[in-house]
Amino acid sequence: MINIANLVTLSRLAIIPVLIYSIQIENYFLSGFLVIFALFSDWLDGIIARRSNEVTQHGKLLDPAVDKIFIITTLVAFVEKQYINTYPVFLVVAREFLVTWIRSVLVNKGVILQAMFLGKLKTTVQLLSIFLLAIGYIEIGTVVLWVSIVFAYISAFQYFLIFYKKRAWA
Repeated sequence: MINIANLVTLSRLAIIPVLIYSIQIENYFLSGFLVIFALFSDWLDGIIARRSNEVTQHGKLLDPAVDKIFIITTLVAFVEKQYINTYPVFLVVAREFLVTWIRSVLVNKGVILQAMFLGKLKTTVQLLSIFLLAIGYIEIGTVVLWVSIVFAYISAFQYFLIFYKKRAWA
């Protein structure tokens, strides 16, 4: 179950405490570096899994879960620093719970959904906003965060359509 790609994915979890601390002390260089590391590892884990022919159901579920934990905890750190308010964090968390519920119901029906393009775009834009906030570009980072929320809800609608088409509630 644990292969190199999944270890790369889990490395994003390992850096969260350091990232939160670097945000608290306003170490913009370290914060920016750790966010870039997270972006790179998010890209790298998929490439490693595909090239080594080790794409697993476990990895398909682990990667988006780690992305959610990374993004939500980092956004909470920005709320604590008063870089952003709680509304975008609420919208991000609500969307993530909704999509996780939809995916869980579908898994129980034997349907495992990989992340779709808009979901990946949402994650990339969220990470861009987190990078901008982490290096102290609060205003533009906040605008980019709101753009990511638009992508998030459009992609959530895509998941809902699959849920509806599969009649997953039945």
